[in-house]
Amino acid sequence: ANSPRDAKPNHEYEQGWNAINELIRSDGTWSGFERNVFFLNNGDGTFSDVSGIVGLDCVEDGRTFALSDFDHDGRQEMVLKNRNSPQLRFFKNVMPNLSPAISFRLTGKNSNRDAIGACVTVETEAGRQTRWLQAGSGFLAQHSKELFFGLGAAKGPVRATIRWPSGSLQTLADLPFNHRVWVEEGTLPSRIEPFAKSSGVPTPPISEISAPDVLPIGIETWLLAPVQAPDFSLRARDGKLESLSTRRGKPALICFFSTSSGGSENQLKQLEKLHARWGGAGQQLLVIDVDAVEGSDERSQQTRSTQNFRILQATQDVVAVYNLLFRSLFDRHRDLNLPTAFLLDDTGAIVKIYQRIIDLERFAEDLRNIPRTDPERIPKALPFPGADTGYSFGRNYLSLGSVFYERGYPETSETFFRRALQDDPESAEALYGLGSVYLQQQKLQEARKSFERVLRLPSRYPGTIPNAWNNLGILSAREGDNTAAISCFHRALQIDPAHLIALLNLGNAYRQFKSWPEAKNTLQRALEVGPDDAEVNYSLGMAYAQLGESDRAYEYLKRAVELRPTYPEALNNLGVLYLRTRRPEEAIHNFEECIRVAPEYDQAYLNLSRVYAMQGAKEKAREALLALLKQHPDHAQAKAELNQLGQ
Repeated sequence: ANSPRDAKPNHEYEQGWNAINELIRSDGTWSGFERNVFFLNNGDGTFSDVSGIVGLDCVEDGRTFALSDFDHDGRQEMVLKNRNSPQLRFFKNVMPNLSPAISFRLTGKNSNRDAIGACVTVETEAGRQTRWLQAGSGFLAQHSKELFFGLGAAKGPVRATIRWPSGSLQTLADLPFNHRVWVEEGTLPSRIEPFAKSSGVPTPPISEISAPDVLPIGIETWLLAPVQAPDFSLRARDGKLESLSTRRGKPALICFFSTSSGGSENQLKQLEKLHARWGGAGQQLLVIDVDAVEGSDERSQQTRSTQNFRILQATQDVVAVYNLLFRSLFDRHRDLNLPTAFLLDDTGAIVKIYQRIIDLERFAEDLRNIPRTDPERIPKALPFPGADTGYSFGRNYLSLGSVFYERGYPETSETFFRRALQDDPESAEALYGLGSVYLQQQKLQEARKSFERVLRLPSRYPGTIPNAWNNLGILSAREGDNTAAISCFHRALQIDPAHLIALLNLGNAYRQFKSWPEAKNTLQRALEVGPDDAEVNYSLGMAYAQLGESDRAYEYLKRAVELRPTYPEALNNLGVLYLRTRRPEEAIHNFEECIRVAPEYDQAYLNLSRVYAMQGAKEKAREALLALLKQHPDHAQAKAELNQLGQ
């Protein structure tokens, strides 16, 4: 009811769905992995939690369940579906000495065949019960369409009345206990069969129950579509630099492991055997210790020094890049387990991934049989053979490029955007992604060429067109051509009048031109589109400050800080505004808060020093400048103002 009549892009809506999808794919949970709950109906309108007693309080993140009598013994079994492993649990009812029951299987004739909507009322000397045959019994679940009735302490025969969906009534008398009754609409029961004998599972005494041995399970995955391994350069303990790019031309195994994890010494021994076996055989081993990111203790260094091969010391960026790649290769976005090894072919492409257990014999076999073509990969990568010979698999390099770009790894992002462009030379999204990478890398000429190519393509993804115009405007602004920048931003807004970033950039371009009324009007439009955007509120506050409307300037600068408490420019300029309106104590508070949340931001130190100097507190002014020089020892302005204070 609240959806707009006309479809249009909505950034917040898209971000919301992206967040939900990522939550699901990352094994997240809606409810915090609450234990499953099973309630007993007390018969007086109250319920008791008996989950633990009956064994149903599993720790998994439960999603739904379904009931059915799988073994036909008159006792309904339960299938529990979970978000995490084990994804399916089967529960069998083994309670001894249950009261009698009766069940009905209905088939419609004048009604729908499944008899959905039928109502069955069962009467005994103990009372009356009614059940409806329904479709869709729970979240993504359907119980069996067989209707069960527990008969309690009743002893006499059962009488049943069926109201069919067609409206007809049917009465059945003298039905036996502990039987299953098949009924077709309007006819006598076609079958009445006793329940099968229950095969109860005896429960051992608690003293006989022991915890099973839990062993790590190795996981091996051949990739249907190999992906280029991101390049890296890492140092070993001896200081020598190893680059992955220099290893191309021969198969290689990259193993990420942790010296601090259990079994690490055994892992190293296995790798040492592998290295000895591979010597001179044309294969390469690169072992990366992720503990080296945070430093290593004396024991781990001693352990490493006993190896006859060099162990590379990981950096945070290399671990992050390979973790992102690992999460993106599978639909379930799980983080890298340790140890994890990547098998590379001679072109540097990842063809197989091993997790948790390192099996030397399997490595040796895989190296001898690295598949080179799709027909060779399919039988290795698929869990079972199929009849279809026309399988075709690919990889979404656009998605990979976007993931690495958003996380701040432009070089890796560039590799994947280029590969996407190689697969489709007229991909506007790949060109736009590549241009965005160049823009971030300050390769302005290359960025301009990419965005201009997007606009020349005959078939363009609609969202890239205003984005390309917006980024061309950013390029023009960086090159000092504000007139061209304003023109590009207008072109973006002609296509998408609600393009928040283009509105913000246009407003800021007018601010650079000192066209304050135009800046204010444009930024007001931006505020209508994005009222909770900190940068829009900040820019609008600055426009009002330049127009001398201090009250409005305060309103929007404070709002910007409220939306982003660590916004250094907003905190600093709010302090400047307080100073201009003769409120020095509030100005000092803002400058100090800015220094606290953003110690690298230099303007707050300079402004704080100037306030103290104006108040005659030279020692405090000097302390502010010295604090800045601790952050930036070569800060020329701080040195100059410190000299002036000394004079």
